[in-house]
Amino acid sequence: MNGRREAWKPALWAFYLFVVLEFLFMISPFALHFYAAYGPVLNVFHALPASAWLTGFFLPHFSATTSPFLDSLKGVGFGLAGLGIVVFLVGAVQIYGGKLLRRGAVTGGLYRWIRHPQYLALAVLGFGVVLIWPRFLVLLSYLAMIFIYYLLARWEEERCLALYGDSYREYMAKTGRILPRLWRREADDGAPIRPLRIAAGAALTLAIGLGLALLLRSYSLDRVSALYTERTAVLSPAILSAEELETAYEIATTAAELGARIAAAGDEARFVVYVVPIDWFLPDLPLHTEQEIREVGGGHHTGEFDRDLYKVLFTRARLHGEATGRRIVTRAHGRDPILIVRVDIAAGQVIGTSEPPDHVIWGDIPTPMI
Repeated sequence: MNGRREAWKPALWAFYLFVVLEFLFMISPFALHFYAAYGPVLNVFHALPASAWLTGFFLPHFSATTSPFLDSLKGVGFGLAGLGIVVFLVGAVQIYGGKLLRRGAVTGGLYRWIRHPQYLALAVLGFGVVLIWPRFLVLLSYLAMIFIYYLLARWEEERCLALYGDSYREYMAKTGRILPRLWRREADDGAPIRPLRIAAGAALTLAIGLGLALLLRSYSLDRVSALYTERTAVLSPAILSAEELETAYEIATTAAELGARIAAAGDEARFVVYVVPIDWFLPDLPLHTEQEIREVGGGHHTGEFDRDLYKVLFTRARLHGEATGRRIVTRAHGRDPILIVRVDIAAGQVIGTSEPPDHVIWGDIPTPMI
C-alpha cells in the first residue's frame, strides 16, 4: 500500500502544478510560449456544452466595478500567493535541513504549531491563484487538491508513526494537522481513512464552492457597466453611466461597415460588445496588434480617461444553443471579433473604424469576458 501511495505522489504534484502554472506563466516572459501549448488544451472543453463553462471566469479580470470588495480581490490574491510561497520555502528549509542533518522528525519552527505547514502554504498559494485567475476550472481543481493534501498528510503521519513511535504520537497530540490546535487532545492516529466519507465531503465541498462561484459571477455582473438587448450584451471595463454606455453603443452601430457584417452573422447570432476608453490598453480583448502589445510590454493600462472618446469592439459570441441578454455573457465560451468602431459621444459621431486582430496575442484561447 505504501508503495502505491508513493507512486501516486508525482501525479498529484503534477496535477497541482497544472493549476498554478497558468498564473506563474502569465507573469513571466514565457507566457506566449506557454499559451501556444496550453490554449488547445483549454479549448478541448469547448466541444461540449457540459464542459464549455469550465474555462469561464467567475470574477472580473480586467473590468472596474462599483464594488470595493470585488476590486480588492486581485490584490488580495497576489498577497496570498506571495505569503504561500514564503511559508512554503521556510517549511522546505526546515524539513530538508532536518533531513540533511539527520535530526529526526522536525518539530520546531513552523512545525511547532502544525504538522504540515507546507500543505497549508500551498493551500494559501492556491487560493491566491484562484483569486488572480478565477476560472471555474482552476477553482474546482483547487478544491480537489485540498482533499488530496489531506490524504497526503494522513499517509505521511502513518509513516512518521512507524518511524518515530510514541515521540511522534506525543507531538501529534500537541499540534494540529493543517491549522494550529487550540487545546491538547489525544492523537487520532488510530482512525482509519474512510474513502466514502472523504468522497462525500469532497463532493459537498465542490458543490458549495461552485455555488458560491456562480453567486460571485452574478454579483460581478451586477457591479460592472453593462446593458443588454435580446441579441447583444454591451459591457464596459470602465465605470460608465448608463447614458454614456448607451450613447457610445448607439453611435457605433451607425458605422457603415458594421451593418453588413452583423447581417452576415445571421439572425441566430449573438454579440458581445465592449465600450473601452480610447486610450486604455487591454490585451485580454482583441483590440491591439501583436506589435502594439510588444511595444507596450503587456499588462493592463487603465486609469483616468476622456469621457467623450471610446473604441467600441463588436464580437460574435461563441455559444452552444440559444442565449439572450445577460445569458450571452454567462454562456459564451469565446468571441469572434467583427469590427472596432471609434466614437466621439460629445460630437455624436463615428470618428473611425479598424479591423480587429483575429484573436488576442496568446492565440485563439478562452480569455475573460469581463
